[in-house]
Amino acid sequence: MEIPSNTLKRASIALLVALLMTTAGCSSFAGGDAGDTATANETAETTEMTASDVETTANDTASSDDATNESSDSDSDSDSDSDHDSHSHDSTTNASNESSVDAAYTGQMAVMVAGERVSLTEDLDEDAPVHMSDVDSWHTNESTTLAAALNAANVNATESSLTYDGETYEESENGTKLIYRVDSHEVDPEEYTLESDDKVWVLVVTDDSNVTTPGEYIPPEQLHVHGTIDFTVDGERLDFSRDKYQQAGHNDHFHFEGGHANPWHAHSAHVTLAYGMSTLDGINMTDEHVTYNGTTYAYDGENATATVTVNGESVDPTDYYLKNGDSVSIEIASSD
Repeated sequence: MEIPSNTLKRASIALLVALLMTTAGCSSFAGGDAGDTATANETAETTEMTASDVETTANDTASSDDATNESSDSDSDSDSDSDHDSHSHDSTTNASNESSVDAAYTGQMAVMVAGERVSLTEDLDEDAPVHMSDVDSWHTNESTTLAAALNAANVNATESSLTYDGETYEESENGTKLIYRVDSHEVDPEEYTLESDDKVWVLVVTDDSNVTTPGEYIPPEQLHVHGTIDFTVDGERLDFSRDKYQQAGHNDHFHFEGGHANPWHAHSAHVTLAYGMSTLDGINMTDEHVTYNGTTYAYDGENATATVTVNGESVDPTDYYLKNGDSVSIEIASSD
């Protein structure tokens, strides 16, 4: 007797379901107790699933999983891009990625000449005293001076002059400043020998560089500028750890962050002190006075009630570029 194909299919499915239920009873299917046979039997009796149903369910589940994964990936990307400058620090070190190269000496270096970031990765042959693993991470296995390291990148540096791209900048020229700093210390490039973890800044500042403040933005993962500030009004120190001065919704080029009053962060080599302070709520600075909470205090004259110094020296905040390691002091003494 020939058995109809439909009947044969139903019998095969029934047998398959029975086998599955038997196996499920032995292995506590879906987390049930091993002795919960009644539930398994009821399930077998009330469930009728064809091969096409199984395939459809599997496809639906896969589609649902794909959608969930895509949503999760999208959320993750959104979260990672939502705050590109959310690096918090407990000290004046920055968020740049340290080189993972196995070398005797490693550190970071940024060179800015008349507003232009010098690429230190070019023209470094195998015999160069230092090598760059990224835009500002250097490494070497030999003891070398800062001047020798710079010379490898075609930057000829002495204490009083610097030559780059065919042009020489002299410290003695009006309006030209040469700054060589390792961490917060001024150094002579021909005498200073690089050490591990050194963060080097070389700046050439000229009056005619045509750099518009706040200058080119430096991402948080690259070497940028940090320092400290002491802002006092009638002897009371302003607390920059307050929410109104912190990073959220604030300026990218200059800010405090992480709930810390120090250090401040400058993401450019051309952030003036006046620009930085004027980004803060209730504070404005010009070359003649500082305004705090609606009251203006002059720097000079008979009614001078404010002083502005950086590293102990008086500065014009409108043309002083903040440099790594700078210690800023702003003191207001009201005439009341």
